[in-house]
Amino acid sequence: MKRKLNVPQSLIQREGHYLFVNQKGISLLEVLVSVIIIAIGMLGIASMLLVSNQANNSSYMKQQAIQNVYNIFDKIRANSQAAVNGNYNISNIGSTGLPTAVTTPAVMCNAAACTPAQLATYDTWTWLTKDLSRLPNGCGSITTAPSPVAGNTTVTVTVQWDDSPAQNSVGTNSQISTVNANFVQIRIQSQI
Repeated sequence: MKRKLNVPQSLIQREGHYLFVNQKGISLLEVLVSVIIIAIGMLGIASMLLVSNQANNSSYMKQQAIQNVYNIFDKIRANSQAAVNGNYNISNIGSTGLPTAVTTPAVMCNAAACTPAQLATYDTWTWLTKDLSRLPNGCGSITTAPSPVAGNTTVTVTVQWDDSPAQNSVGTNSQISTVNANFVQIRIQSQI
């Protein structure tokens, strides 16, 4: 005599295994939930990459600005008497934050012998028009003043640029504009 089991009607026995008859599609639902979880994870990874790219671009601009500051400080130290006389004082930071035009020096000191004052004019022109042009809306200023320490001169170098192209989303147009400008300034002082 066969023993009768209390098996619900939703189960069918085939080859010694019970199958759920009324629960078709459960595995599809599990796959759908898994796909949704993976998609959310991938969106999180994409967001992290975007933030990382923005920080990397901004850091690169800051590194370029600092390199430009050190570049002009080296030129000022090499021509310190002109700095003491105030020949390096210049600014092309406009009232809107955009760079203003810089007058071309009368003597190009890269090929001709120059006085210290002419070399200072050429150095500042090169710095403002060529070095800082690598930054978006890059501009700068140099001021010299007598130092509280006797015999020294304090040199203040300021570099300003628009960091909004570095902060734009990946794949968007990164045209430079003043509408949503995010100006960043670095100011460094040194005594010569």
